[in-house]
Amino acid sequence: MGCCGAYGEAVQPTRVTKLVDDKFDGPLKNRECRDVFFLLLFLVFLGGMGYLTYRSASLGSPNHLLYGTDSWGNVCNQENDVIPGSNMSGQDTTGLRNLFYFKKDYLKAVSSGDPLASQSVTICVQSCPNVAITSDAELKAFAENPNGAKLCEYGLVVSSYSSGDASGTGQCPPLPVDQQTTVFNRCIPTSLLSALKRVGEFFSKFLSLFDANFGEKCAEDLTKTWPNIVYLCVFALGASVFALIFLRFFAGILVWLTVIVIALASLAGTGFCWYYYVEKRTTEWLVGAIAASVVALIILLILLVLRKRIKLVVQLFKEAGKAVACMPLLLVQPFVTLLILGGVTSGLVYIFLCMVTSRHPVVDSSTGYVNFIADDIMKYLYAYHFLGLIWITQFITGCERLAVSGAVAEWFFTRNKNELSWPIAVSIKRLIRYHLGSVALGSLLVAIVSLIRHTLSFIEGRLSGASNMIAKFFLKCMGCCLWCFEKFLKFLNSNAYIQIAINGYNFCKAAKQAFLLIVSNALRVAAINFVGDFVLFLTKASIVAVVAVVGIQVFKNEDGINYTWLPITLACIFSYLVANSFLGVYEKAIDAIFVCFVEDSDRNDGVDRPYFMSVGLMQLMSAKNPPTRNMNNG
Repeated sequence: MGCCGAYGEAVQPTRVTKLVDDKFDGPLKNRECRDVFFLLLFLVFLGGMGYLTYRSASLGSPNHLLYGTDSWGNVCNQENDVIPGSNMSGQDTTGLRNLFYFKKDYLKAVSSGDPLASQSVTICVQSCPNVAITSDAELKAFAENPNGAKLCEYGLVVSSYSSGDASGTGQCPPLPVDQQTTVFNRCIPTSLLSALKRVGEFFSKFLSLFDANFGEKCAEDLTKTWPNIVYLCVFALGASVFALIFLRFFAGILVWLTVIVIALASLAGTGFCWYYYVEKRTTEWLVGAIAASVVALIILLILLVLRKRIKLVVQLFKEAGKAVACMPLLLVQPFVTLLILGGVTSGLVYIFLCMVTSRHPVVDSSTGYVNFIADDIMKYLYAYHFLGLIWITQFITGCERLAVSGAVAEWFFTRNKNELSWPIAVSIKRLIRYHLGSVALGSLLVAIVSLIRHTLSFIEGRLSGASNMIAKFFLKCMGCCLWCFEKFLKFLNSNAYIQIAINGYNFCKAAKQAFLLIVSNALRVAAINFVGDFVLFLTKASIVAVVAVVGIQVFKNEDGINYTWLPITLACIFSYLVANSFLGVYEKAIDAIFVCFVEDSDRNDGVDRPYFMSVGLMQLMSAKNPPTRNMNNG
């Protein structure tokens, strides 16, 4: 790569390898299955996740946390299996959603660590006693009340109800039974809720600072305005499509305007600091002015060095617009990925809840009561589950990156765009047929680094009260280094997947080529990431701003809305997510086209081997080697 300005106004890509005398005709057609071992390893790992799912679902259930378990091992609000040795297990507790404690001081004893608290009987009931019960007659009346509940052991006839043993181990609860309320499907005496009441009162008073009945009014507003919020999200969808069209035709204006605004903002900030230093003559303003001057100088030098590379960024934006216009189904890809990620993540969260509640029943032979002990094997599987969470999610996003990159590469290296046939389907087919192993390897590396980083964070958290500052310092440094390395690894993976999409390499060779490309074209990569990403961010922010303005116009004449800012804020949040999905595809297309551009210039000379790139990209090549061009190149 020559010095800045070495080729006049041209941008000459640095060759990663020597010119090759081959008949390169776009993405490799005759491919081989790559990194098969890691695909098999991934499948074996998924088999392990299947065993983990089976074991955790057999021993646990989220209902254990949601509804609780009675003294005989029955989970509330579901059908239960019989536990051998427990005479009242296997109850059908469907509809009995709440867990009732016979001993009214049970929760207080548990919180204080009293081991005798475990002697209290617990049963599943339809509803908690909302009034105090002081006599046997009231206990029977509450059981016969359609809105009440049977507070004694299962199967005991109501006519036999009477005050139980004071220890809370009889057939009925000891009287009196205090008034209770439901908290997370547990019956809690109201006398124990004073702390929660204080928190609630504080929260209510805090919200009242904004307005009386603030929470109720917010819920009312959302109930009335949710259709308009949906309409604004649809409008954001249209605005995102318009933004893509705008970027294709007016990218140059937007990019250069962004560069000018950055330069002027840095100079204005520096001038502001020096002005106040002259006015105040304080050390703080002097330090601030010097720091602002250094930052502004660095920014201006970066923009000066990148000024000719920015032309490449502009052209890449235009080319990405052409690619997306030619393959509009690319815009559907992020939503498909989001649905898959949502489903997989939900399943993994469910498995985790099953793991947390995985226990073995132990029956007390004298009483028939059931206690639960934690599964010894399960405690070793949490790290496996966490690794699976990261590996699987990274694998899904890696497949999306490779599929999009393959489709864009197919478009770039097709001379006559009218002959382009189902590039997205072809790319997905190649991914599934040949390169799942490569994605598995790339995502595994990220998962391992992330697992190590989170393990160090866990250790650091356990040492939070320790006095060994040296150990904590080194853990902080290692965590920071691993975080940086993880970010770089993800960036390298993205470029490696593009190399795989073009050349059909295995992951290691693709990563090597990607690394050489990044190093050899460092300034261009910096321009794309610095200027390009900032332009995309401004575009997203502009879409949100437009949605906010439209929302203000939509809601300003609406009657009965207490806070117009609430639906507008929610609409802006969803609009940003929509814009981020659309422009995320645009960003992936830019990265893929840049790699294709470098690959094209590396393999072809524009004379004996015509370039595949468009006229706009050819004009950025060195004038010393004028290219010839097939007029069907687009």
